[in-house]
Amino acid sequence: MLPFLSSNLVQHVLSILQAISVCFMIWKGACLLAGTPYPVMVVITNSMAPAFDPGDILFIHHRSEHGGAIRVGDLPVILNSERPYPFIHRVIGVFYDDNEEELLLTKGDNNELNDLVGMMYSDGQEYISQRDIVGFVRGYIPFLGWVVIFLQEPIRVIEGVWSHLKT
Repeated sequence: MLPFLSSNLVQHVLSILQAISVCFMIWKGACLLAGTPYPVMVVITNSMAPAFDPGDILFIHHRSEHGGAIRVGDLPVILNSERPYPFIHRVIGVFYDDNEEELLLTKGDNNELNDLVGMMYSDGQEYISQRDIVGFVRGYIPFLGWVVIFLQEPIRVIEGVWSHLKT
């Protein structure tokens, strides 16, 4: 063994690696249970206020609350190839094409325009299909996600706190 590597240092490194691997195993287990690669998400915009605010943690499941059918009012998690992260907006219309495929129109509760007019969909896409959905919101915890937002964007959190203090 190299002289600069004490058994104490090796134990600490192995403990840290073990903690990291446990976190990955918990995440993968949550993915398997929820049936989606995004079992938990943090809200980062105001587009769904007052239903969800920035910092809320959302729990996602691969099936809608109604089994396979999607209804107006459902909250799908939509993965758009032109956006880096999935987004969640409420279904405001369910339509069917000639092949009886469900086509969905969505809108953020706090947005004035629906997502077609607001250009949330891929170029040329008029509706969301089942292929674009990776899950549905099943529950949430308010505020706890601010920790995640702070770790990713500390400046944004400080600005948000400062603006609340000024008012």
